[in-house]
Amino acid sequence: MSRTVVILCGPPGAGKTTAARQSGLTVFDRDDPHWQGEKHFTDELLKLAADPHAQAVVIRSGATSYARARAAELVKATHVMLVMADKHELVARIKRRGRPDAVRTIAGVDTWFQRFERQDRVKDFTGWAAIQEPDLGVSSEDW
Repeated sequence: MSRTVVILCGPPGAGKTTAARQSGLTVFDRDDPHWQGEKHFTDELLKLAADPHAQAVVIRSGATSYARARAAELVKATHVMLVMADKHELVARIKRRGRPDAVRTIAGVDTWFQRFERQDRVKDFTGWAAIQEPDLGVSSEDW
């Protein structure tokens, strides 16, 4: 079995977690409550990077090419993909969730789009069938 570590990036509400769960791979999402802080999450990502047989999806916001490259390097990603949606649709999705942090999350959408750039030409996530061969969308040379 070949190593597959996919980073899904995108703004809040884009569907990163939904897509990750549909993959059948182990999901690393910092928003999951079982992480005991950022250090615990990062330590697990370092273990993932060292695993030659890893089968995982890592969710990161990754608004910038630099952030995506850093995340890819940290976990030794085989793929970096962008999950996107229209800003108005993102806000509507967040409101439909009915979570207590909706106002903060909507503000996060605005911040994400203010920072967003695509100098690395990161590919859009079109589904799991597209993830077949290693294809780093970014590399350390890009930063």
